[in-house]
Amino acid sequence: MTSCECCHTQFRWGEILKANFLHGFSKCRNCSCAHKIDFPSKLKVTLLSVVPFLVFGLFLTPFESTIFTLLIGLLIFLSGMVLTPFVANYKMTSK
Repeated sequence: MTSCECCHTQFRWGEILKANFLHGFSKCRNCSCAHKIDFPSKLKVTLLSVVPFLVFGLFLTPFESTIFTLLIGLLIFLSGMVLTPFVANYKMTSK
């Protein structure tokens, strides 16, 4: 998991998940340094969450029910998002 480049405090899983899901910025809870997700990590987050959701929804839909398909697709999306804090890297933007 990513840690602060200023004080080396490790970010919490929930902080990184929230930053990945909402805006891509995170502040260290210890020293308030601002960190931003780097571009390769944005690609990793997309590959883990959005791409499997789209592939399932558009190409691998085995169900006749649209609602059931959406629920399974949403479950796949959320499963990918849960893993993103472990692959996302953040770089310091300001102290």
